[in-house]
Amino acid sequence: MVRKGTVLFVTVETPLHAGTGSELGIVDLPIQRERHTGWPKVEASGLKGALREAINLDKNLKNAIFGPEEGELHSGALILTDLRILLFPVKSGKGTFAWTISPEVYSRFLRDLKALANLDVDFVNTAKELPENLTPFTVHNNTELTVKVNDKDTVLLEEYSFNVNKGDGNLAKFVEWLENHVFKNGNSRRQDLPGKICVVENDVFNDFVRMFTEVITRTKIDPATGTVQTGALWNEEYLPSETVMYSLMMATPLMKEDKENLGELKADNPENEASKILLKTTKGLPKYLFLGGNETVGKGLVSLTYIINQGGNQ
Repeated sequence: MVRKGTVLFVTVETPLHAGTGSELGIVDLPIQRERHTGWPKVEASGLKGALREAINLDKNLKNAIFGPEEGELHSGALILTDLRILLFPVKSGKGTFAWTISPEVYSRFLRDLKALANLDVDFVNTAKELPENLTPFTVHNNTELTVKVNDKDTVLLEEYSFNVNKGDGNLAKFVEWLENHVFKNGNSRRQDLPGKICVVENDVFNDFVRMFTEVITRTKIDPATGTVQTGALWNEEYLPSETVMYSLMMATPLMKEDKENLGELKADNPENEASKILLKTTKGLPKYLFLGGNETVGKGLVSLTYIINQGGNQ
């Protein structure tokens, strides 16, 4: 039974390829996507494996939290959901790029926060700090994205053009929340966020995440000829740098019956035990890790932040 929970935020630092294998489309190696929305995602199994490798814990604690690597002796006490999209970066005619979000993405994010709060009475219900909706097309009052087109404030994103709607207090409140919970103090993105965020219509956002990911062509060179090997040319799809995603991170009491070597996690009741597990996990997380494929060529570097129960950002 779930006892404790928090939200883990993942910001893509270098292009991220969490792949699905081969496909019969124009892209040989596409990224993972939700079946019903087409929005990018990263499967929880891939995220959990990357966290297990990167976390600074001894083997016994890792096995208790993540489950044993071999066999089916017991389940791990940590539950992770798939990484879901929150903010998607798009090239802008001014200001370099914009972080985009749609009302539908925001609505789901809000539902996820409320679900987590309902699962765990001790989780700080940050959903109460957020407005119920965001209205497209809206930019923050401090935006650096606008240009004048026919004497109208306009934002140019890829080949799309939008008339600006400023003064949405809901967006300002959401930006403040992101600054406090996702982009911690000292992170340059915290300063950039108000000038680069905008809310777009659901259909427009769907186009962005389908059409404006990065597609990279890769080759394999024949060492004998110095040319591309026959058939060794393929395309890979990547989530672009600056993409922001989130996962719900939850903890149950220990599933392992033999707790002799787990004194750091044992407690006098299930709630306290789950609290210790979640705290041990979050405290052991690195600030950066590699996720997805092609680590040796610098792909998939991400940064991590999370909400802690005291309501702050670690």
